[in-house]
Amino acid sequence: MASGSAIQIPSRLPLLLTHEGVLLPGSTMRTSVDSPRNMQLVRSRLLKGTSLRSTIIGVIPNTSDPTSDCEELPSLHRIGTAALAVQVVGSNWPKPHYTLLVTGLCRFQILQLLKEKPYPVAEVEQLDRLEQFTNQHNKSEEELGELSEQFYKYAVQILDAVRLEERFKMTIPLLVRQIEGLKLLQKTRKPKQDDDKRIVAIRPIRRINHIPSATEDEDEEGDHDDVVMLEKKIRTSSMSEQALKVCLKEIKRLKKMPQSMPEYALTRNYLELMVELPWNKSTKDRLEIRAARILLDNDHYAMEKLKKRVLEYLAVRQLKNNLKGPILCFVGPPGVGKTSVGRSIAKTLGREFHRIALGGVCDQSDIRGHRRTYVGSMPGRIINGLKTVGVNNPVFLLDEVDKLGKSLQGDPAAALLEVLDPEQNHSFTDHYLNVAFDLSQVLFIATANTTATIPPALLDRMEVIQVPGYTQEEKIEIAHRHLIPKQLELHGLTPQQIQIPQVTTLDIITRYTREAGVRSLDRKLGAICRAVAVKVAEGQHKETKPDRAEVTEGEECKEHITEDAKTDSISDTADLALPPEMPILIDFHALKDILGPPMYEMEVTASFVSV
Repeated sequence: MASGSAIQIPSRLPLLLTHEGVLLPGSTMRTSVDSPRNMQLVRSRLLKGTSLRSTIIGVIPNTSDPTSDCEELPSLHRIGTAALAVQVVGSNWPKPHYTLLVTGLCRFQILQLLKEKPYPVAEVEQLDRLEQFTNQHNKSEEELGELSEQFYKYAVQILDAVRLEERFKMTIPLLVRQIEGLKLLQKTRKPKQDDDKRIVAIRPIRRINHIPSATEDEDEEGDHDDVVMLEKKIRTSSMSEQALKVCLKEIKRLKKMPQSMPEYALTRNYLELMVELPWNKSTKDRLEIRAARILLDNDHYAMEKLKKRVLEYLAVRQLKNNLKGPILCFVGPPGVGKTSVGRSIAKTLGREFHRIALGGVCDQSDIRGHRRTYVGSMPGRIINGLKTVGVNNPVFLLDEVDKLGKSLQGDPAAALLEVLDPEQNHSFTDHYLNVAFDLSQVLFIATANTTATIPPALLDRMEVIQVPGYTQEEKIEIAHRHLIPKQLELHGLTPQQIQIPQVTTLDIITRYTREAGVRSLDRKLGAICRAVAVKVAEGQHKETKPDRAEVTEGEECKEHITEDAKTDSISDTADLALPPEMPILIDFHALKDILGPPMYEMEVTASFVSV
């Protein structure tokens, strides 16, 4: 070992008694001071001292300071460590105490104890010197970070070994044992590259609190496999070049990121969404105009303008394959079938259908999504809808577009300008994705009750088709084609049990409902079916009633029935005793019994002849 400037300690040192650990020369340790003699040492020597000499103290291991000044000092350990007090921190909770940060300098031997109060002072002899060029041993000393209680005994023996050869013989087996343990831990723990310098202090109470189990090891391997599978999906997906570049960059960050970080889950959710989006997946359109016309006529009565526009779109699609999806807006009163027509259009084209309710939406993030810097961010409803249907050419129904709101979070109607513009939606950018997505193949259908509340810029981007209310004749046809069969199926009835003639349907339309659509008419028909269901259920119960009373009573029962029939009215007997005749015919009198008196009277126009 080359010679160099050595550190000389004073011949008299104040002694700090500790039983928490063993301080070795060249190492650093934090120790708590709360006993009377040690507290007096800190106050009188360390806090009031003004020179570097006053910060050098002797640390005696394996010795506890008595809790009272009246008690005598225990037998002191013969070998101690001269230490430099680097830091002193005081606290009053839960009781007054100090925390010392000390660095070991060299070993010393106690020759004579000079005094015991107010703190012990001894005459010492320096046994070795701490040279200033100890960098070659720093790596080995840093590896001695956590030692068990059993290793504590060996540390005391190392401290007692003055000769260098004896120290090597005792420390080398322990170092080899510690290195083997660290190698085992490296298999399950990732090495921390930015660790600070470890504090080498041997504490008897400190143990290894947690050893990774085989289950946790399997979980980590499973998570790693999931990231590898996610990367394969990204590379094999058909996303755009820009999106692929962004995803590969994010997957590299994900591999370097610890799983405990909150950003890990956010990044993984983002990549999974990018993989699930239908970048080039689409359905093939059914372009047979004759079959489309038959399907539309079967699903909806009247609505000639809407059917004509759909057939025109199919005809143009037959002539040109790369036709952009039109932006339609159905405007009409409630209950005329605007939403159901959109579903029928998707069925006719053979496309997926997705409905987006815009009534009351007052945040533009519902359309464009949130930026990923926010907590709880998510994509907008457009991207979510595409993820749900799984194709890039569905039919999107933007329901109640005239009831959009506006707030401090932005104007969703302004966000729809990019979505509903055929010249811009081929590169729609959601704030969450932050890459362009092609919406040009999506067929957007908006519904509204009025155009007065739609912003002019948004209205200019849509092809408005007026959907007028139904006439009485059209309502009668719709009721007998669609509404009555639907209500019979909902209530478990058959046409052999109930019969509603067209005259009764006209009375319901003119006297009990007054609307442009057919929702109230549907509810009235449902009330009629419920009343008939009660009659049918009661009749079946009476028909299946057992005849044991007739067998036991015989002719006496017949006599009682004859006498009761004479006293009761004929109508009551027919209603209560006999099952109803099938089918039950619903006429105007039955309407009054079921629905009550008419709500409206028919308008009669009278012509006056002037004389």
